[in-house]
Amino acid sequence: MGFFRFRKVIPLGKFLRINLSKKGASLSAGRPGASVNIRKDRVDGTVGVPGSGLSYKERLSKRGCASLFIFGLLIAASLGGVLAYTH
Repeated sequence: MGFFRFRKVIPLGKFLRINLSKKGASLSAGRPGASVNIRKDRVDGTVGVPGSGLSYKERLSKRGCASLFIFGLLIAASLGGVLAYTH
């Protein structure tokens, strides 16, 4: 049995996005290859190989909080810089 999904992404600049779905809204920050996604109930980090479809996602916190967002944003920016430097 199938089901319908709803997802809308609103870009807010080069590295920041608002994601809307039927479960609610979230904020994503990062570059291709590394990003952090903050929802009201959790914070997730994703690292992957851009263009390959391969990625690794891990829950960073069970609560969305501003300090973790800033920490995750710094990690995503640094990982993105490392990936961009290697290409």
